[in-house]
Amino acid sequence: MKRMSLYRALLMAGCILALSLNGFAVETSRLKGTVLDNEGRPAEGAKLFLYGSSNVRKPADFISPMSGSDGRILMILPAGKYWAVARLKKDGNYGPLMPGDKHSGEPVEIEMEAGRDAEASFVVADIREVGQKKRADAADSVRLSGRVVDAQGNPVANAYVFAHRAKDVDYVPDYLSPWTDETGKYSLSIPATGRYFVGSVRQFPLSTKITLTREVVPEPGKSDIALDIQLIVY
Repeated sequence: MKRMSLYRALLMAGCILALSLNGFAVETSRLKGTVLDNEGRPAEGAKLFLYGSSNVRKPADFISPMSGSDGRILMILPAGKYWAVARLKKDGNYGPLMPGDKHSGEPVEIEMEAGRDAEASFVVADIREVGQKKRADAADSVRLSGRVVDAQGNPVANAYVFAHRAKDVDYVPDYLSPWTDETGKYSLSIPATGRYFVGSVRQFPLSTKITLTREVVPEPGKSDIALDIQLIVY
């Protein structure tokens, strides 16, 4: 993995040098990133993924080397505006996040000015913590529970259930459950008031926009809702 990180760094430097030699002045700046876990401790082994637009449902334009034991990352980038997220995968590879992996949630907008350092901090957490930043107090919530199943009614492992205030959802929904086990069981707390659209997928974050049709409206005085949810395949 260190070899891959070195390769990416050399490739980036080569591209910048090639543009300069061809008469295009490429102005660069340094991004000093800090990645922490949910308890404020440095997160070792995390990577920053930077995109040239707010559309982060695509391959990243730049990927950093892994953070060190101090949680710090240094990148040299062309000047411009970027949207960045941090990810920490247990296996150090790329691809969708799985149980045990961590993510920083919605992208952070970073303005990189030529010749000036920029700093950004990220907090990576597991899927449940990322998706329930807006969660209500326990006394003002309703618990959804049941199973995630496939089209044949079989339980689905390594999936999660989410609830969103709008019918169209992309990237990180409002509320997410932990990952399901081999029994497909899930549990998700949502506010006791309002209307929510629910679904279940295996990929986190979402790589495309999804339109949901399953609707949940909590009833006054009811604290539990039993609901089996079919996995969305896209």
